[in-house]
Amino acid sequence: MSSSDANAIAANLPAPSPSANACGTANATHSTGGGGLGKQQRRRLAAFDFDHTIVSQNTDTVVRDLLPNELISSTLLNELMENDCWTEYMSEVFRLLHVQQVAESRIRDTIRCIPEVPGFVRLIKHLKKRLNFDLIIISDSNSVFIEEWLRAHNLCDCFDGIFTNPAHFDDNGQLQVRPHHQQTDCKLSASNLCKGRVLEHFVIERDLRFNIRYDHVFYVGDGNNDICPVLRQRACDFACARQGFAMERHLIKNRNKLKLRANLLIWRSGFELLDQLCALPQLQGPLQSQAELARRASAIDGAAAPQQQQQQQPQQQ
Repeated sequence: MSSSDANAIAANLPAPSPSANACGTANATHSTGGGGLGKQQRRRLAAFDFDHTIVSQNTDTVVRDLLPNELISSTLLNELMENDCWTEYMSEVFRLLHVQQVAESRIRDTIRCIPEVPGFVRLIKHLKKRLNFDLIIISDSNSVFIEEWLRAHNLCDCFDGIFTNPAHFDDNGQLQVRPHHQQTDCKLSASNLCKGRVLEHFVIERDLRFNIRYDHVFYVGDGNNDICPVLRQRACDFACARQGFAMERHLIKNRNKLKLRANLLIWRSGFELLDQLCALPQLQGPLQSQAELARRASAIDGAAAPQQQQQQQPQQQ
């Protein structure tokens, strides 16, 4: 991206959205702390899709399936799906769930019980707490579903931002959802969410507002709507596609035509992806984890304490 493009984006950066805050906690991504930009920080970023990437199912369809079959196959829902109006489709699903008296607690319980893609809880915690990555989620699910699942798996403090369709339960107990944004420019993306735009804006915002530069950006996904963000990546970045899913098939079949610049990693589980990442030469460099340094310092202090006590004992006697 040219500097003029970056400046144009910076001039139009929106105020931080509530949907970008993980699990209602304070978000370091949008906390300036005042006092100017300070010294430039060199960091690494991993951006994740959610459905079929972090969790093993589609959160929307899992909740939709709480409806009776005759309602799922209704004419209105079929028309909304055929017209590619997914946010409107889910709004109607939530309305029908409310009419059927499906309680908020049951919806939340259903989301919490969705299994992870094997190894992804470990992967996320390792990247954040051992390798000092910045982590974000970019998903066409919604904020209620994502935050509920993260909270249930003790992952809220791992993410610097969640970019998805904002949602909330209203006073009547009906789940309301609205589009993350409206766009018509990107033909690879749905009208309510261009993941490539979100990723690009996040990286530029971190640079211009907080003086954070990402040496490497990893994008982890599975579907066709994950193609756009990886096509905006640099040659030093990594596109991480789930094996056997649409993203992998599309990238491998059309790699030259798409002019993919990023390095392509194919994964089957979080365990396998973590092994691949830890083996990369790019992650063996000077960007050592602050958490790891703190852990080592704590271990050294802990080992030194008994020695100090032994040295003090003769004096006390």
